[in-house]
Amino acid sequence: MKRSKLSRWTAVPALVIALLATPVMAQETGTINISGTFTSDTGEHTWSLAMYGTTYVHYGNINSSHYGSLSTDVRARSFDLRFSGPDADDLNRVASEQLAGGEVGLTLRNMYQGGSSLADMALWISSPDASFWAGHESSANPGPFPSDADGYPVVTQEPFSFWNEEIYISWYGLFYLDWPGPNSEISGSLGSGPPPSTLSIGDSSVVEGNRGFTQLQFTVSRSGSSEGTVSVDYRTVAGTARAKSDYNAASGTLVFQPGVLSQRITITVKSDRTREPAETFTVELFNTFGGTVDDAVATGTILNDD
Repeated sequence: MKRSKLSRWTAVPALVIALLATPVMAQETGTINISGTFTSDTGEHTWSLAMYGTTYVHYGNINSSHYGSLSTDVRARSFDLRFSGPDADDLNRVASEQLAGGEVGLTLRNMYQGGSSLADMALWISSPDASFWAGHESSANPGPFPSDADGYPVVTQEPFSFWNEEIYISWYGLFYLDWPGPNSEISGSLGSGPPPSTLSIGDSSVVEGNRGFTQLQFTVSRSGSSEGTVSVDYRTVAGTARAKSDYNAASGTLVFQPGVLSQRITITVKSDRTREPAETFTVELFNTFGGTVDDAVATGTILNDD
């Protein structure tokens, strides 16, 4: 039985309204984990990114010509980026120094183009000093996301995986598909998890003493989740108190095993009989993996008793 022109034309706006009415959903999540690889002249590198305190929103825009997209947009309040493989020390150092305080986002887009289901992605971290970017340059991957019964793509499945992606690191270079084999892979999960572990370091002081050495101890505390392993690097930075003459410079890594809530950093202070005002230096936390840092700098005060 033939449908009337009126019924056919009223069906199209109904379809458009239904598709454009895709709800916008903002949802708090615990942790989003993404990892990837890329190959440079020095070999294959791997990287992992943990996005904390995230929110994500799904939105749709498919028009009556059957073109459009359904997207998953992710933003995070904090993140950890960690490299391994060749040049890992240098990559991690620059990332921890130049991306500190940067913004991070991820967009996964399921596209529908005239009956074909495609997918696109863009992952970025940006700061005033550096940037990290991964995803498609301008083209979409065919069909890695499922479609519904009508052939329209659905929101991002989990876990997701993309091959042959570009990786751009502002201080390292651009890496992309080296035909005929894949050059980079990105995979991840949007699943929620426990709240991230947060580290903080407190100020400390000690009376200098008249001879020998005294110990100045800083406590690094872990709050939030006590699950998983968290590591953080630390270093001393001179102030009015100077390394060698007033205290012994120190640096290292603290590793918090699951369930460990605090650790101490001990700095050796040199005593003397010189009358002088109180002197200070700082201890900095940086390059955190598996958690975030709430208070990264502590002041150590050497109190004169002469």
